Amino acid sequence: MNVHDGAGLRALLLDDDDFALEFLEIFLIDRYPRLEIETRKRPDPAGDFDLYFLDDDFEGVCLAAKLARRIRAQRPDAIIVAFSACLDAQTLKELLDAGCNGVCDKRVAEDLPDMVSALDRCLEELEEQRKKPPTDLTGRYLLKTFRELFRAWNRRLDLQKDAEHGGDNGVSKKAG
Repeated sequence: MNVHDGAGLRALLLDDDDFALEFLEIFLIDRYPRLEIETRKRPDPAGDFDLYFLDDDFEGVCLAAKLARRIRAQRPDAIIVAFSACLDAQTLKELLDAGCNGVCDKRVAEDLPDMVSALDRCLEELEEQRKKPPTDLTGRYLLKTFRELFRAWNRRLDLQKDAEHGGDNGVSKKAG
């Protein structure tokens, strides 16, 4: 059983093959029911996604390495998995060098369970990274920090009002 259900994560699936795209989407929905999935038949990785699943062959042109480099430049923490029906040592090396976290050979049925196990580990790692404060002050971290700070200030102000009004200011407080 998978540890992560995909909650809070967005995935982009790129494949020009309707059957392959539908199969992968159904598979991922079954495995990660809360994963938000967008599918595209054109090789366009634009957007803010956590996971990218890239077919290598778009109408006879191998594009996954180029797409992976583009994604990696814009989303260094994203998880990128490439699929290829003509995977050889050179293609594998090129895809991994381009920044893919994993590569799956469409011709080898045994590759899919291995890819899923690796993806589960990547999602666990991603979840752990998100729990830690970043080493730099990114926008997401600053927003979270300010939100927590404002909540703390509001709690303190509520407590001061309670104390000033003898504990009865007409405000109902809930635990948490």
